[in-house]
Amino acid sequence: MSKKFKQVLALLGCVLVGAFVVAGCGSDDSSGDSGGSADSGVVADAQTAADQAAQIPTEILQTESYTPKPKGFIYHVACDQSLEGCADKAKSLKSAVEALGYKFELCDGGSTPDRIAGCFTNAINAKPDVIVTNGIAATDAGDSYTKVAESGIPHIGMFTGNPPGKVDGVLTEVGGDSCGAGATDLANWVIADSDGKANVLFVGTNTFACNVQRMDAFTKQMETCDTCNVDTLKFSIDSIQSTLPQQIQAELQSNPDIDYVVGTFDAVALAAADVVRQAGKSDSIKVAGFDGDGPNLELIQQGDIQAADVATGGLEPGWVAADAAARVIAGQKLEPNTPVTRVLINDSNAAEIGGSYDGPAGFEDQFKALWGN
Repeated sequence: MSKKFKQVLALLGCVLVGAFVVAGCGSDDSSGDSGGSADSGVVADAQTAADQAAQIPTEILQTESYTPKPKGFIYHVACDQSLEGCADKAKSLKSAVEALGYKFELCDGGSTPDRIAGCFTNAINAKPDVIVTNGIAATDAGDSYTKVAESGIPHIGMFTGNPPGKVDGVLTEVGGDSCGAGATDLANWVIADSDGKANVLFVGTNTFACNVQRMDAFTKQMETCDTCNVDTLKFSIDSIQSTLPQQIQAELQSNPDIDYVVGTFDAVALAAADVVRQAGKSDSIKVAGFDGDGPNLELIQQGDIQAADVATGGLEPGWVAADAAARVIAGQKLEPNTPVTRVLINDSNAAEIGGSYDGPAGFEDQFKALWGN
């Protein structure tokens, strides 16, 4: 049930009992009232931030050259490989590790605790030089993180949602601030695009900490817009193809004022776009998402329901993680957060980006140059 629908019920309750009760009736919507006049300063600031976020990066953020050790073994504990974002990062990590001349192994953690725990056990038993974990937070696999720390094997996180520098045994978080920062970028775009009048449904999940950070950061930034409104819908990650479309449809029916739907990753945004199309609301609702998946970028280029996306190079993060692992093997100390580039994709740059934002043009050669190749 959306916040606005709850408000309607609450107001009706106030009317019915108004003769007897004079206090205790009010809104639980902390995201603003879209009926007022938008603050031009807030909208202008959001537009400036969105324009900056839409600048396409041309260089990687790693700048220090070094000589990698000739041999190394990197084990990858991967998030659900049926999700495009997880699969892309695993593929790119493998390519980078092989470019270094190192050994690579992968275990698909899926999305269940038992399977994730099994991958961590396999990783420890393999005795690699470094374990790289993608998308799986310490909150999802705390015991396994502890076992890795106890093993003494260096551990690198990649889009885990772990707070950089706060998890024992994790030397750095690749893209440690990217989930929240990208969500802030997208919120700024919504505020600017709607001229401070957005009624947003954010479709999120508690599976994987990055998704939680995206929802939290998005709603927090939207609160700067007093004339915007945000409702949230949480779903089970295994329901994308089954019950999620019906959940979104019910939200749109109960709250006809929704004019933006934001999916916490692009498979969700794609499902939302289908629901919007079937509901005959293609001209009144815009969809946005995260991760820059190919089908979603095609919709943006065609002006077909989805209007914006935020991508951290689909392939670049794997190279960033491999570079960080090679630095560990070479005896270097890492900062708690290892940054990756990101870009807000909309009609201003979608054609130039094309089918995917993999990272700055030629990022692989930029990394190889750091390695002396």
